[in-house]
Amino acid sequence: MPAPAGDPQAKERELAAEQGHVDRSYTRLEHMRDEAQALLQQGYRQAQVGTRAALVERDVMVYRAELWARSLDAADDGLVFGRLDQLDGEVRHIGRIGIRDEDSEVLVVDWRAPAAEAFYRATPDDQRGVVRRRVLHCRGRSVVDIEDDLLDPDAAGDMVIVGDGAFIAALSRTRDGSMHDIVATIQREQDEAIRAPIDGSVIVRGGPGTGKTAVALHRVAYLMFQYRRRFGSRGVLVVGPNPRFTAYIERVLPSLGEGGAVLRSLGDMVDGVEAAYHDDAAAARLKGAGSMVHLLRRAVADVPAGAPTEFVIAHRGTRIVLDHKALRRIRREVLAKTRNGPNTARLQVARQILTELWGRLLSRGAGRGEKDSFHEDVAARDEFAAFLRAWWPLQRPVDVLAGLADPERLRRFERDLTPEQVAVLANSWARTARTGEVSFHDVALMDELTGLLGPLPRKRTIAQGNPDEDNPYIVDGRDIFSGETAGRDAPDEISEVTTYADRMAAGRGARRPRDEDEDEQVEYAHIVIDEAQDLTPMQWRMLGRRGMHATWTIVEDPAQSAWEDPSASAAAMAEALRERRRYEFELTTNYRNPVEVADVAARVLVRAVPGARPARAVRSGGERPTVHATAGERTGPVVRKLVRELLETVEGTIGVVTPVGATAELAADLEGMDARVQLMDALDAKGLEFDAAVIVDPRGIVEQSPNGMRTLYVALTRATRLLGVVTADADWTAELLGIEPT
Repeated sequence: MPAPAGDPQAKERELAAEQGHVDRSYTRLEHMRDEAQALLQQGYRQAQVGTRAALVERDVMVYRAELWARSLDAADDGLVFGRLDQLDGEVRHIGRIGIRDEDSEVLVVDWRAPAAEAFYRATPDDQRGVVRRRVLHCRGRSVVDIEDDLLDPDAAGDMVIVGDGAFIAALSRTRDGSMHDIVATIQREQDEAIRAPIDGSVIVRGGPGTGKTAVALHRVAYLMFQYRRRFGSRGVLVVGPNPRFTAYIERVLPSLGEGGAVLRSLGDMVDGVEAAYHDDAAAARLKGAGSMVHLLRRAVADVPAGAPTEFVIAHRGTRIVLDHKALRRIRREVLAKTRNGPNTARLQVARQILTELWGRLLSRGAGRGEKDSFHEDVAARDEFAAFLRAWWPLQRPVDVLAGLADPERLRRFERDLTPEQVAVLANSWARTARTGEVSFHDVALMDELTGLLGPLPRKRTIAQGNPDEDNPYIVDGRDIFSGETAGRDAPDEISEVTTYADRMAAGRGARRPRDEDEDEQVEYAHIVIDEAQDLTPMQWRMLGRRGMHATWTIVEDPAQSAWEDPSASAAAMAEALRERRRYEFELTTNYRNPVEVADVAARVLVRAVPGARPARAVRSGGERPTVHATAGERTGPVVRKLVRELLETVEGTIGVVTPVGATAELAADLEGMDARVQLMDALDAKGLEFDAAVIVDPRGIVEQSPNGMRTLYVALTRATRLLGVVTADADWTAELLGIEPT
């Protein structure tokens, strides 16, 4: 029962009791930190033994100690957040990590442990032996409030029950520009997905604000806690739609004590590449289709643009010519034999051309004993090396895309393209040829090309000091006759390497830049895909290569899909996930938007996806969304005025969302404003949330996005408190949203 009205000190006594337990837990946490630092120092001292084995043992010890230290640091904020009073009298405090006292008595149960499951799963209808569930609200190390749920009134006796609404209070907190964990407020339907079995892939579906992303990240933390050997060794990859989104979520896993996951966006999946822009709808539709695979294969197999069409050389007065037919035959034969792409085949190319030249010279009466001297003569010539570089260049994926700016080549590679489609692709890749910039959809094509082309050889200096490409005897660092690596053998010694702790010292939780000579990890044990409904078949192929043996967590909302061929995307996803068991979950409650914002978004959802049902909003903000008509004014001043007003009433972040490609027009008007104001286009807003959102030109968002009305629906669901719309088309906007302009 609730705290008796005649005992006003009941809540204070409960707060004091909880504060005492929290204090003991923090004291023990400090002792554990000291132990972690001692283990870290012991690991470094291990290297003083001076043996190779000691260096390995040192790095293992340092790695483990640093992981432990990082998890302890992450646990400092909100160490204890829950309590379970059991029917058998046992009391369990739930927190970010497990803590035992010096006598091995449990002070805090890790939220991921089986003993904590009832904190998220118990209900009045399924009590799981729980009488009272309590949520502790802490500010720093101080308990400032408590909220109780009484699950078994018959067993409560004189137990004090305090407050109601802990969950709704947590939902209303101010945003600071990054996602926070929900470890203290995970709901039952979310927890079922988080703790799903590990023998398959998990698919989580739900509308905006249902906590899909948070569920996926907490599942990663759960898996790495329960099955660290399996998922910690080969790593976890988390993929979001854009860099803004990955920056938004990057604090969640470290706050849960798990900093080992790799965060990527679809625009930076290929090392050394970062997408610069979004394609328009026509280009995105073509680049995302699975038919791109055939076009790229033909482009890689074809003679590069600008390559010579014949090779002519003279030897002792005899002129030898390889015409375009002979060269094409040689190219086909070499490509048929190589399994690792043309970038690895220059040695075979050199040998094949020398063999072809010798055969022609032999047919003209040359003696067989002249073969070695002929090879040495031709291979030493500058024109031979120059021809090799021009006719069989080492190509990067971006070079191939730039070459596709030629409409004639495109038509030859893919005859099913219409003239209009050829023009769309050629114009898009002309930008790549001109500036080197690539789009988000180009990144998946570049990943495909990376596999088709094969790796570029690493440059190495040979014994004479000449670079590989300048010495005609050396192709890809090897002698073209013997195939042996040129240069001296490396000395028999161990090069000192940095430890895990050293690499993380520059910034905990940050993604470490890859060293030039370090191979990128290309396969992971578990892959998380957010906003999966937008993935194209080509993007699924890119991700599938990184999860050949992985389990997956797929987060999607079909109603938000920006890809117009769901059947092709579903087939590509099935191929990436392979024949693994699937566990599917649907989240039905909208925790983000107040009902006033959710109702407006639902009107657009009906137009975007007829028959779709929005998630149920559970709280009211009390403030109705507003529409502001520009009435012939420039849009910028109207937006600036509205944002200034919001800055005075909203403590957290304000997102200004524009049509694709329109942010530059507003940047000057918003320059110098509070850092809480974030400007982005509608595609970059996916997955984010703000205390207030300003939607600029909703009709432009519809008309300039790949899947317009759905994109507008997503933009309208970003606000956790206030929603404002600025439009030059007041009648259209009022009819669509059901709101008259102010």
